Amino acid sequence: MATGDLKGSLRKIEQGLRLLNYPRDVDYTVLVKGDPAAFLPIISYSFTSFSTYIAELLVKCDVELTAKSDLRFIEAIYKLLRDQFQYKPILTKQQFLQFGFAERKMQIVCDIINCVVKKHKELSNSNKVKSQTRKKLRSFKYEVLSNCDNVFADPSGSALNFKQKPQVERHSGNEVSDDLHPLPLPAQGGNKEELYLDHDVVEVKCEQVIEDNCQIEFLKSQLADCQEKLHKLDWIEDKLHVLEEKLKGKVIIDEKDWNNLLSRVLLLETELLLQSRK
Repeated sequence: MATGDLKGSLRKIEQGLRLLNYPRDVDYTVLVKGDPAAFLPIISYSFTSFSTYIAELLVKCDVELTAKSDLRFIEAIYKLLRDQFQYKPILTKQQFLQFGFAERKMQIVCDIINCVVKKHKELSNSNKVKSQTRKKLRSFKYEVLSNCDNVFADPSGSALNFKQKPQVERHSGNEVSDDLHPLPLPAQGGNKEELYLDHDVVEVKCEQVIEDNCQIEFLKSQLADCQEKLHKLDWIEDKLHVLEEKLKGKVIIDEKDWNNLLSRVLLLETELLLQSRK
């Protein structure tokens, strides 16, 4: 947003407020004057009330924005913008709290709104992916558990379809009897107990899968942090290598020692000059 277009800046900030669903009345005449008291509530609402995901991010980062003076509030906001949003405002904290710089302040507020909305979408999408994974695991778990419950509810019917009662014909000489006599079935108590055990095993395994997925996500985040730190170490190592190349063949002397040496040289030169005149 270029400066010099006050109406354009007002339109931009009005669009940003609609994007936030900002519930309070805004006095645009005060915004035009660059009064910081008109901008601070908008910034506060963006971080604390617009999105639960952003509010959770503040808690996670241990950032407290309530019950602060204007200076402490702006300091916390600038630090949060730098660390979490990689954004550096074009005004200093002191300039923001002064009257004036209206267009610059509008630009900063619009940038903050865009950063907050973008971060909200990112956190919302990642949360949807996690919730969908959990739902799939829960549906699988409930499906298995309901199958187990059906087995327990109907032990004499469909639950034992896989074990049909064997029947045999009794023969007496050459005569064939039409009566079929079922063989005695084994006791069902053991099978029922085994099914209950399977029920517990499936439940434990589902919970273990969910826990494993959470651990995997945690390890991925830690791995990303380690990779970022390794990149920083590589950058520092390159800088040190360049510095060593520049200092190769040079002698490094402490500034205090160098000044003492210059003073002694100056004294010697003065003495020699005096002796030559004598």
